[in-house]
Amino acid sequence: MHVKTISGVDYHLYEDESEFRKHHKKEELKDDWREAQEGEWALSDDGQVFSVLRRAVMYSNQYHQDTDYIRTLLGTVFVVDGAKLSGEPAADIYTFTKYKTSKYISAREKLFAKMVAMGRDATDAYLTVYKTKNRRYAINRSKILLRQKRIRTLINKEVEELMSDLGITKTYLLENAKSVVDKAGVRDGDKLRALETLMKISGLLSTDKKSESIALIQEFTGFTKDKLKAFESGLIESGSENG
Repeated sequence: MHVKTISGVDYHLYEDESEFRKHHKKEELKDDWREAQEGEWALSDDGQVFSVLRRAVMYSNQYHQDTDYIRTLLGTVFVVDGAKLSGEPAADIYTFTKYKTSKYISAREKLFAKMVAMGRDATDAYLTVYKTKNRRYAINRSKILLRQKRIRTLINKEVEELMSDLGITKTYLLENAKSVVDKAGVRDGDKLRALETLMKISGLLSTDKKSESIALIQEFTGFTKDKLKAFESGLIESGSENG
């Protein structure tokens, strides 16, 4: 627990919710600090608990408009999606904290990615890795992690490594997908759904690889580019066409 005295009043920063509850058993705690008002308690991005010392509005040259900001023992930040509150107590709580998405992958993020790649529910993986019992907080934080490109890339890498260990390559999946597609009596919709499942598992339908994926699938299956685009967009439903 960190304590800072301001104008004769002690303000506290707790290591986690467990420590916070030892002193504030019934106090409301905001899962998303962006929703916390002045005087309320909230969870930081790394699970610490702090109170909002001040919340107000000022013109931001960065966002070119009047923007909410909050002051805490972790620093002062604008209340926007890209902002982050975490880490050590700020030496100067009145200075705005600059935050940019880090390219560094922490040990916890690596473990989170590995657990998700192995099929673990993202929320459960977060609860396990980040040692929190707050499920609502874990749901929100796991969603934020999964929206980050560096985390998705890490998960895809973990999936590829797991598949490689099993001897399953993208070529293997495509060749087997071709055998499904070539099978007589199978409807186009069913064929495409089978392809979708295989490609999603292998990461071939990730946003960064769509052009490459479409070309590979077209080469193996013989489907027209227009039909594959319709499949990709979800316009072709299972069983909607006959093969």
